Amino acid sequence: MKRTAAASDPSSAFRALGLAPAEERFYRMLLPGGGATVAEMSKRLGVSLRVGSRVLGALETKGFVTHSPEEVQRYSAVPPDIAADVLIAQRQSELHRARAAMVALRETAEGRKGRRGEERVVEILSRQTATQMFLHSLAATRSEILGLERMPMLVSTTDKMDDRVVACLARGVRCRAITDSELLNAPGTLNRLRIATQAGEQFRIFPSLPFKLVVFDRRVAILPLDLAKPDGPVLLVRTSSLLDALCEMFEMYWNAAAPFVAAEANADTSHGTQALLPQADGLLHLLASGMNDKSIERELAISPRTLARRIGELTRRLGASTRFQAGWLAAQSAREKDAAR
Repeated sequence: MKRTAAASDPSSAFRALGLAPAEERFYRMLLPGGGATVAEMSKRLGVSLRVGSRVLGALETKGFVTHSPEEVQRYSAVPPDIAADVLIAQRQSELHRARAAMVALRETAEGRKGRRGEERVVEILSRQTATQMFLHSLAATRSEILGLERMPMLVSTTDKMDDRVVACLARGVRCRAITDSELLNAPGTLNRLRIATQAGEQFRIFPSLPFKLVVFDRRVAILPLDLAKPDGPVLLVRTSSLLDALCEMFEMYWNAAAPFVAAEANADTSHGTQALLPQADGLLHLLASGMNDKSIERELAISPRTLARRIGELTRRLGASTRFQAGWLAAQSAREKDAAR
């Protein structure tokens, strides 16, 4: 295996150890051995005595050179491996001290939070700050994301799966979203839901959601306060009984919503409600989702007359009196299949 340029370049190692270019030149000049005075080194490298003395003093402080006890001191280079070990040990000691200081700072902050923590359970954020918090929370999530999605879309788009969500799924985050049925009528939404479902995200459809919501690891929730104003204020809720209530509300909607099942062209129609009518699988899913007729016609590439005929046949086969009842029966079938997985 070839070594990378960075790995084989000694200058990169010197920079990593904190040596300035001038210090590196002095150290390299001393390496052959024999030692040299400040005057000799300064003359060889073309710098003033003051600069030479300052550079050698810095190298000595960092453990790269030593000097003789003579009146006119001669400087010698410490072997590179020994010098590196000494400097690394110094850095580790500094990092341990820094860590202790940060722990003390955290304890101080937590003490203050204990006195006025109620102020930070709920915050009102600007749209820009909320977007930054959303992206930061998305990147930091390790366990679960819950979402209620409806129009308007504020960060993501209706027709494309968010790459950041793909990254969450890839690291094992469970993503569940309830989609407002009206959003299904937006161009590209169904295709996005199919792609996201294949990637591992779980969706359910609900007729009408009251607001938008996203919860990260059940620790932070973000809610736009006025959906009529995309640039309006956003509510941030941290761990609290209010956040617990929002999560419980999500679960209630989840249990009541219809599972979204990505219909496939070669779906098995040998059993269940999908066996009731040839090519009914796609229509059943769309009826269960609550899509309007125009969107279903566009999705299935059929005419209004053909759609009406298919819905009529489907309702008769299912024993339903209306298309809404047929959709409900389809949703029940989808729930049963979802529970059997």
